[in-house]
Amino acid sequence: MSTDGPPDRPSAPGDRAADVYVAALRPRPGGPLRHALRIAGAFVAQLAWQLIPSPAVHDVVVTSRADGREILRVPAEDPLLPGDLLAQIRAELDRLDPESFLAAWGARPPAG
Repeated sequence: MSTDGPPDRPSAPGDRAADVYVAALRPRPGGPLRHALRIAGAFVAQLAWQLIPSPAVHDVVVTSRADGREILRVPAEDPLLPGDLLAQIRAELDRLDPESFLAAWGARPPAG
């Protein structure tokens, strides 16, 4: 099965979720000023040896390959290791079928 373009059929029982969805790391919503404040907050938290919680700077966003609709958005809580959550979600996309992935993460299935 080619993953170059959108799937031309609904997912079959043997399909991997990675064939239907894609995960990426994206800045949290709120614009450039709010993003800069989050980065500054993460820096201050590191200066205080993480005695105060760091704000999440990025989200892991799972979208549909077919139409780009957002399926799941999870804050990457540790601003120093956002790739860990991304790697975990990508591993589950490779391991699970689409319905199992949605159920495991409590995500909403795409409408339509």
